[in-house]
Amino acid sequence: MSEFNTCLKTQSDIDAVNAISAFLALDDMPQPGSAPVDLVIHAGNAILETAHAACKAALEANCPLVFSGGIGHSTTLLVESVRAENLLPEESLENRSEAEIFGALASQVWGFPKEKLILETRSTNCGENAIFTKALLSELGQKARTIILFQDPAMQLRTFVTFQKAWKEASCEAVFYSCPTFVPRLQIQDGITTYASELPSGLWSPERFLSLIMGEIPRLRDDENGYGPCGRGFIPHVDVPDEIEMMYQHVREILKNHETTKNRVLT
Repeated sequence: MSEFNTCLKTQSDIDAVNAISAFLALDDMPQPGSAPVDLVIHAGNAILETAHAACKAALEANCPLVFSGGIGHSTTLLVESVRAENLLPEESLENRSEAEIFGALASQVWGFPKEKLILETRSTNCGENAIFTKALLSELGQKARTIILFQDPAMQLRTFVTFQKAWKEASCEAVFYSCPTFVPRLQIQDGITTYASELPSGLWSPERFLSLIMGEIPRLRDDENGYGPCGRGFIPHVDVPDEIEMMYQHVREILKNHETTKNRVLT
């Protein structure tokens, strides 16, 4: 499955993928007149544009920026992306956490003040991003009330509800906003299925993108196999609309013979 065309044959197939993607890339930014943003948090992933956007948001709000991420499943891909763009010297990449790599990019490449950077370098999954970030902020005496979250767009919704749960369980009041940076979308161009032309460069391989979005829907479910209260209890209840479930089943049937995608699906 080296290209989307290998499995996505019709416009209906593409529409189904796009519907799932838009649902996962929760866009819930502050409206005019909202309280000032106190903090921006970026959860580690391999898409450089998400971290760059987080820097821009923190600069605009004149607030601290947290990069959360240890060494996990996205770290190798992140390092490859930075190397491909020749953005940092090799010593800034070897055996470094995702937070350290993004921190170096922010201060050395994107002009973010180093004194306003907070690096959480231990987390290896979404739940730890939230829990470890909350613990670190408490240690530092940071009491943000209004927070914007940035993450890989395919994981934006789950990250949003995970952070809400972590703050609630810590008896901390905060208003979270969700910024997916962009909404992934496929299109047919000259007979080839590809990412929409307006999206940034450095995106996932087709295999990784499809495996990510297909892995998210089962995780969001509130059943015995999902991450909701009736399952593993990692997140609060999330309503997955019937339309999205139908789209998921449509794409799942298409991909059922592709091992790299099937292995990401919980049920």
